[in-house]
Order: sequence, then C-alpha cells, then structure tokens
Amino acid sequence: MKLTNTNRHHKKNLFISTTAITLAATAVAYAQPAHAATFKDVPADHYAHEAITYMAANQIINGYPDNTYRLNQPVTRAQAAKMIALAIKAKPSAAYKLNFTDIKPTHGAYDHIRALTEKGLFANQAKFNPNDPLTRGQMAKLLVLGYNIITDDNDFIRFADVTKSNGAYTYIVTIAELNITTTRPGAEFKPNEPVTRAQMAAFLYRAIQFNDKRAKGLITYDKQKKMYVEKQSQPEKPAPEQPKPEQPKPEPPTSNQPSLAAQTIIIVNTTRKAANVNSLQADPALNRIATAKAEDMAKNGELSHISPTYGTVPEMLAKFNYKWKAYGENIAAGYISAKGVTDAWLASPGHKENLLSTTFTHMGAGTATDKNGKIYWVNLYSKK
Repeated sequence: MKLTNTNRHHKKNLFISTTAITLAATAVAYAQPAHAATFKDVPADHYAHEAITYMAANQIINGYPDNTYRLNQPVTRAQAAKMIALAIKAKPSAAYKLNFTDIKPTHGAYDHIRALTEKGLFANQAKFNPNDPLTRGQMAKLLVLGYNIITDDNDFIRFADVTKSNGAYTYIVTIAELNITTTRPGAEFKPNEPVTRAQMAAFLYRAIQFNDKRAKGLITYDKQKKMYVEKQSQPEKPAPEQPKPEQPKPEPPTSNQPSLAAQTIIIVNTTRKAANVNSLQADPALNRIATAKAEDMAKNGELSHISPTYGTVPEMLAKFNYKWKAYGENIAAGYISAKGVTDAWLASPGHKENLLSTTFTHMGAGTATDKNGKIYWVNLYSKK
C-alpha cells in the first residue's frame, strides 16, 4: 500500500511533499530515555527536531562540544557509517579484516565501518574516503541494505533527476514509496548532493520507525502485489447472541450507505472533533476534483501528486477554476476501507499534519478502482 501527501499555503508549501514552509509533523511516538539531549541550534519547530532528539537520546548521534548539532553541515561517510551501525546494532566479527588503507583501527568509526562492510553495505576495497560527504543516493542505498528492505519494480514514484541508469535508482524509489524520504514525487531528488546532518537524522529516524512497525507485524511485504502493506485493524467479533423469537424480515436497505469517499470525510471530521480541531465543510467542487484525480491515478496505475492529465495539485485546482488560500492533499492506494486508509494517514506524520491542520476550512474526497480492483484514494483540503 502506498501513502503520500502534499500541503501548500498560498505561495508556500509542505511535503511529505512540496516545501517552502514546513509545517511541524508529529511522528509516531517511540520510547526514549528520560533525559533526552537537546541542542541549542535545533529549534523545537524544526522538521528534524523529533528525529534528532530521539537519536541523541538513544546515543545514535552526537552533537559538538559547544552543544550545537549543526543542522546544515554535510554528513561524512564515516559519520554516516557510525550512525547506521549504531541504529541497526551491527557489530563486526572478530576475524573480519578491512582492505581500506585510508582508515586506521584508531578511528572512532573503524569498527562501525567494519561491521557495515562485512554486511555488504560498503565494498571492501582500497579506499573508504571517510571524510568525503555522503551523497543522498548513497544514503538511500545504505538505509535499504542496512534495514534489509525489499526492493521491487513497481516504481510508483519517480523523480525528475533519477533515471534507471543511476546505480541508486531502486534504493531511492524504495525509500520514497515508504515515505523515508519526503521529497515530492516528480521533483528533483538530487542524488549526488551531500546529505546534511538534519536530513540524515530524519531519514534514519523514519527508517527506524518503518523497521519498528515491520518487527511488530504492522507492516508486511506482499509478494503478490510486490509492495509493503500496512496491516488493517480487524474489528472484534461480537459475542454470539441468544436466539430470539423469529421476527418479520426487514426490507432490504436502500442505497443510503455513504460512498467510500464520503466515509473518509465523516471519519476525518470525527477524528478532528476528538482532537478539538474545527470540522471541515464538505466541498462539492473539491469532491469533483478529488474524484477526477483518483480516476486519473487509477487509469494510469500511478500514485503521485503530479497527475499525468492535470499536473501538480495547484495546476489541477486552476484547471477546475478552484480558488484557494491554502491547500493540502493526501493520497493512497491499496486500502479497502475508509477507516483503514484514514488510520494509515494518521500514522504518518505528514499526512496527519494535513488531516488535523487548523488552517483548512473545506474538504473534498474521491476514490477510483483500477482494473485489478485496487482502490485509489484522494483527500483534498483547502482554505478559501
């Protein structure tokens, strides 16, 4: 199952999507030691704040002696190796030898590099280049290999600057499909650019969250669909009722059951009410746009914020002459119920941010089913 979302304020935007201002996303809570480290240069509203706090508390990352984290400083290959090795608890066997001539046993990351090289994350060759910046493409490969994430050829998400000839293509697409990277589909991933310390913390934290859900059986790999799917919560079976006197059979119900799309609006507003957030007004115009977007994705078999027919979300809104001051979009595919897809959005920080945002006033929803029976879901949010 696939999830992705986008959110934009007038001339500003967010992802797990398009980003000019980033709305703080609340990630899934994980147990942390009581005394979590904080850094004076990491604001509480920074997108990587929760990730950095978790990593520091669990001694996966360190700051500098002046109590700074240095968010925008590139991560070196040695630093990245240490972070990942600590996160996945990788340790080298005593007999394993490195061929690298440019890193000595006295180096602080030596055994971490040795552990990951033994696991196949690095090639055991002449040079390791420990002080070179780690690129975003290399980061994707390390996370996929480090967490033994299965790759497939569905390729629901693509980036403008990552072709199949790129050695990291499969790894980049995989972490995008799992929301480990929040780069907007269709945009540039910039695979050859260095990973910053903030980005590395965020990427690794999301990989940890994915692995935690997988270990608990909440996420499994469907070999037939060739994709990771989130387990749907099963309703408890009601206790068997005692036999009752036979009653006249009721008339078959009329078709008053809300559509799947309408059900998502009902569930979203119920969730917002429970969170003391204003309810959203169902917008017929947004319903039509969301339905058109879902039908386009189902027709093309592609889950993306960039519609093959209508373009980006703002382009699509413009084509339908929809006026907005802010917008947001959550999309998904493969879920079979409105509750299931809404629960999945709520479990994803960026999607939850859209769903519970106090900015929005209106909402529309649409669904479409492809020829194989897969349901595509679209929720559009707006402020008029």
